[in-house]
Amino acid sequence: LGAKENLILPGRATAASRETRGWKTRRSRSDDHSDWAIVRLGEPGFLTRIELDTLFYDGDQPVSASVQACYTEMENPERDSECFWYQIVPRTELNGNKLHKVDVTLNDVPFSHIKLVIHPDGGISRLRAFGQRVKEIEEEAAREKAEASAEAALAAEIGADVESSESETIEAVIIEAKATVATSEKSEKSEKSESKKDESAQRKKSKKADKQVPRKKKSKGDRDSNDGQDSDQFSSRANEILQSITSPLPKKRTRAKSRAGDDSDDGSVQTTGSQAKRSRRKAKPRNTPAA
Repeated sequence: LGAKENLILPGRATAASRETRGWKTRRSRSDDHSDWAIVRLGEPGFLTRIELDTLFYDGDQPVSASVQACYTEMENPERDSECFWYQIVPRTELNGNKLHKVDVTLNDVPFSHIKLVIHPDGGISRLRAFGQRVKEIEEEAAREKAEASAEAALAAEIGADVESSESETIEAVIIEAKATVATSEKSEKSEKSESKKDESAQRKKSKKADKQVPRKKKSKGDRDSNDGQDSDQFSSRANEILQSITSPLPKKRTRAKSRAGDDSDDGSVQTTGSQAKRSRRKAKPRNTPAA
C-alpha cells in the first residue's frame, strides 16, 4: 500500500498522492507479526536521535515500533554474516498523525545502516536519523589536534619569548645597576678629589696668611699721639726723679758719733747723696721759742 522508499522522501508527507504518503504494510492476522525496512545512512556516523512521523496515518498506524542499527561496508547488510544489529530505540508505542522524537540509547558506536521494525503492521510516513558523521568527527579531531599543536607551539614560542624577554630585562637591569655603581664611584672619587683640592688650597692660603701678615700703617695722627704720649711719659718720669732727689728725707734719730765711727771703721762708704742729705739736715735752723 506504500513503498518503503517513501520513508526517506524530503519534507513531511502530503495528501496529494496516496502512493507518496509513506510506507504502509497489509494487515496481519497474528499479534506476533512484525514488518521491517532497512535504510542505508548517507555516511557512517554516530546517531543521537530518531524521528518517526505518522502523519496521515490515524488508526492505521502501527501499534509500536523499534529501531536497530549496524555497521558494515556492504550495500546490503543481510549479505554480511558478521554484521550485528544493535537496538538503539526500544519498542515504543505510536500515535496517529504525530511526530515521535526518540533519543538514541547507544550513541558512542558508529553505524552505517538502520532497521525500522513495526509491530504488527500499519503505515509510517517519514523516518529521520540525526547524528554526526564519522568524517566530521575525524576532521574535528584532526582540527582539534592541529589547534592543540598550534597552541602548544605558540605557547612554547611565547614561553621562549617571555624567557628571552625576562633574560633581556635581567641583563638590562644588571647593566643599569653596574652603570649606576660606576657613576656613583666616579662621583665619589671626584668629590673626594675636589675635597682634597679644597683642603690643600685652604692649607696653602692659611700658610701664606701666616707668613705674610700685613702690618697696619700708622697714620700721622696716631704717630703724633704716640710721640706726645712718649714725651709726656718722659717728662713725668724726669719730674719723679727730681722730686725724689730734691724731696727731704724723713727725720731719723742719729746715733752717736761712735756709731758713725764704727761705720767708718767697718769700711762702709757713704754716698754723696746721703752726705748732701745730712749736710742739709745740719744746716736747717731750728725755731727757737720766743722769749
